[in-house]
Amino acid sequence: WIKNNAEWWADDQIDDESFVSGIQYLINQGIMKIPPTAQSGGSTSDGIPDWIKGNAGWWAAGQIDDNTFVSGIQWLITNGIMKIS
Repeated sequence: WIKNNAEWWADDQIDDESFVSGIQYLINQGIMKIPPTAQSGGSTSDGIPDWIKGNAGWWAAGQIDDNTFVSGIQWLITNGIMKIS
């Protein structure tokens, strides 16, 4: 279902918060494994960069692998855009 969410998000059919909530759920449940990533105290006010949405669409379409997609998620965490509790 997360690939469906990624595709919808890349096509602006769901908002950033819905997509991030799905990713956070997968990480918190141990379904998506994110290598140890230091979280920044940055602000989410800048929003998620467009290139992350592009990655989500490509991942949903099978054009990039899981590791490449996870690298984008790590970038969001490292830069304080996505918080993992």
